[in-house]
Amino acid sequence: MRSTPRNIQHGAIIARPPLGKLYALLTGILLAVVAGLLWIDTVSAYSALLGGFISIAPNSYFARRAFQHRGARAATHIARGFYQGEAGKFVMTATAFAVVFAAVKPLHMAVFWAAYLLATLSHMLAAAYFSGLRR
Repeated sequence: MRSTPRNIQHGAIIARPPLGKLYALLTGILLAVVAGLLWIDTVSAYSALLGGFISIAPNSYFARRAFQHRGARAATHIARGFYQGEAGKFVMTATAFAVVFAAVKPLHMAVFWAAYLLATLSHMLAAAYFSGLRR
């Protein structure tokens, strides 16, 4: 019978995505934009902060839930994490929108929506960039 050397591992080891780096980068960009807007208009600054936060926070929750398990043996846990993460993300996003629209007056809607959309797009672009680095 042939034995395998100790330093050879069986199966592929897939690294976790760099979620901390991704969300630190997105939060840093958001805070830099908000700081710049503070010089122009306070309402625009907090509108951008809220719009960006509504995108970044639920996506961060989803990513943590979805990627907390690894490996083929954890397939059911991974699937459950994706479902729970997506459900939590949906609830968090809907609740945040409801709270902001009901409680925050005045709100610069164009800046709010622009920040939300840009944060969502930058999240996708940053995720694609980081996944390209790992290849």
